[in-house]
Amino acid sequence: MKRRASDGAGSCPHASACEAELRAPKQGDVVYKDDCVLCFDTPDSPQGVGICLHCFHTGCVGDPARSHAGLHFQRSGHALAVIVHRTPRPAEPVTRLEVVEKREEDLYDYEHRAVCLACDPVDGREIAMTPAIEAVIDGIHHATSSAHRDEVQAWEEDICPCEHTLTLAQEDVPPPALGSEVSCSQCALTSNLWMCLQCGHLGCGRAQFGGIEGHSHALAHFEATGHPCSVKQGTITPEGAGDVYCYACNDAVVDPALGPHLQHLGVPVATLSKTEKSMTELQLEQNVQFDFQMVGNDGQELVPAYGPGHTGIQNLGNSCYLASTFQALFGLPVFQERFRDLRTHVASCTQSPTACLECQMRKLADGLESGRYAVGERPQGIKPAMIKTLLGRGHSEFASMRQQDAEEFFQHFVSSLRGLSETHEDPTQSFSYVLEHRLQCTRCGRVRYSEEAVEAGVGLPVPVHKNDDAFEPVSLSQSLDLFTAPESIQYECPHCTCAVQATKQTRFATLPEVLVVQAQRFQLVNWVPQKVNVPYMVPLTDTIDLAPYLGHGLQPGEEALPEASDAPSFDADAVAMLTSLGFSEPRAQRALQATGGDVEASANWLFERMDDASLDAPLTQAPSVDTSTLEDMGFTRAQATKALRLHGQVEAAVAWLFENPDDPGETEPPAAPARAGRAEAPAHYRLTSFITHRGPSVHSGHVRPSSNWQYVAHVRRGDAWVFYNDEKVVRAPEQGELSAAGLAPLAYLYFLQRM
Repeated sequence: MKRRASDGAGSCPHASACEAELRAPKQGDVVYKDDCVLCFDTPDSPQGVGICLHCFHTGCVGDPARSHAGLHFQRSGHALAVIVHRTPRPAEPVTRLEVVEKREEDLYDYEHRAVCLACDPVDGREIAMTPAIEAVIDGIHHATSSAHRDEVQAWEEDICPCEHTLTLAQEDVPPPALGSEVSCSQCALTSNLWMCLQCGHLGCGRAQFGGIEGHSHALAHFEATGHPCSVKQGTITPEGAGDVYCYACNDAVVDPALGPHLQHLGVPVATLSKTEKSMTELQLEQNVQFDFQMVGNDGQELVPAYGPGHTGIQNLGNSCYLASTFQALFGLPVFQERFRDLRTHVASCTQSPTACLECQMRKLADGLESGRYAVGERPQGIKPAMIKTLLGRGHSEFASMRQQDAEEFFQHFVSSLRGLSETHEDPTQSFSYVLEHRLQCTRCGRVRYSEEAVEAGVGLPVPVHKNDDAFEPVSLSQSLDLFTAPESIQYECPHCTCAVQATKQTRFATLPEVLVVQAQRFQLVNWVPQKVNVPYMVPLTDTIDLAPYLGHGLQPGEEALPEASDAPSFDADAVAMLTSLGFSEPRAQRALQATGGDVEASANWLFERMDDASLDAPLTQAPSVDTSTLEDMGFTRAQATKALRLHGQVEAAVAWLFENPDDPGETEPPAAPARAGRAEAPAHYRLTSFITHRGPSVHSGHVRPSSNWQYVAHVRRGDAWVFYNDEKVVRAPEQGELSAAGLAPLAYLYFLQRM
């Protein structure tokens, strides 16, 4: 039951004039009521938050140094707001074994106060609760679904029917026994029971993570009879829903006719109630317990960490890739310093805060680094939903609720931040460097050096060698040695004018301030790359000197290969052989250029790139930015040019243009940036953070092993390591599985800071 306070409400010269402008939110209106659009204050904060009654934006109140609700009034002239504060209700005692989904209104008490920010931009001056204002507040209160339902939906997997549920042939059998005393047909277990939808057999499931017991007797029934589909008895609801598993598909599935199928077996569906958690609820519970209990393998409670730099990030639904990446990045001084000042930008920004990446980055930095949201015995962490939405625009994967690859998100994040502000230092430049490629003809001895600018990160090979049943550890130095080692290739030498053997070697022309290493632990199994847990040894305390991996360009005594002409020449017979296979001439030329003129290698190269239409463009055609699509939509060439330069993809460029209609764009391309990185030695680096992909999952017991592994982060704060797992932040133990020494050898991304 929500409570609205009206004591102390007084007259206000602005309220009556503004009331005529107010309307309740309609279906489809976006209501920002979860947190302040410029910081992470929420209705759970001591002062609550103020929601604009005109446009439904939310701002914090009560702090003169922030007062983002008052700032919104100054920008928009929207004077009226409702201060929303909620407090959790005491938990009701459990009186019966039943799983009931509760609404948000059942879990919290609400207090609503109508205020005028024109009269008091910090706290808001309370005004009378008129029927018009009350109608708007009611609309705001019911505008979105409950947080609990959103959480469950965020963790839902894409579960679909299978051929076995759609073609299920049921037997005529006596009604099965039901009730809390019913046990598995082959053991004494009375929970985690699965009923065969074909014959009604009742067997226990597999043991599941979290201590749920099971002896796999339902699986044994399938292996003996071939009956594929079973329903978890305790999850059946009166509506005819429940968890269904297909042993033939080895997956959770949907049975669209589960109700009729149960009725055929004599199950009184309408009289049943849900007595056990579904697999999705168990997954959610497992993640919550894993986050909030956070005990080591020895059962010892880990020590929570509080204060600046120790704020967790709530899971937004398979978003641990995002949380761990943010924590690793804001462990770097360059990110802390760049986005530290929240007030300067937001005071002058003309965009909507929800659409401004600069605003949201400063909001994120304030949330993670201020310590404001890392207080109390069990801090809830922050929920960066707005910046996740912004970063997902124009990208189908990062806009979804599916789990993503942390390295791919890191690259996407870096690209999104590039060019964010022309007046501030770009923190992503700290990741940039230049590779040097050296090519030497083994016949004439001449060499060619070329450089490749890299925006961020390097993927280093991890050789896989097994010793008995264990993988042999590989050091970072071994990976770098392999990455920079010479290799032999076929090459069409412009000096020898024939195909020769050549050696190719890649080294670093410059090194970045922060080197992000992706450990590429893969081996081919039936021509499919699979990840293997090869221990990867990166020093935790000592520094590593990368100067030996620097290249030095053309050396005394070396003779350069002649430069290729602007219009490269190709062996006519080789081109003819490839075009006879159906490839276009430009496609054939590109393949020969990429493989050094080897016809067989060129054919393989082309077959691997059949769908790449860009290979049919003339080889000498200069790349250009095609702005015609955006110009056809009414934007100027200058606007289209700038939008495509900033965002690359047309969809993201369109979104940026609609959010920045007054930006004049650019007619001249920006000046080429200075050479990234530094080439001087020594180049000592130290590990500052790393991201690990780890389990376990509830599905590792019954459904798919390792299907919902989590990304977690270790970040060096001072001289100690801090462990981040979504909203839970603890001091990393000195020893054990969750220690830095325990997880660093299995990490996926390593962040190395130049000293």
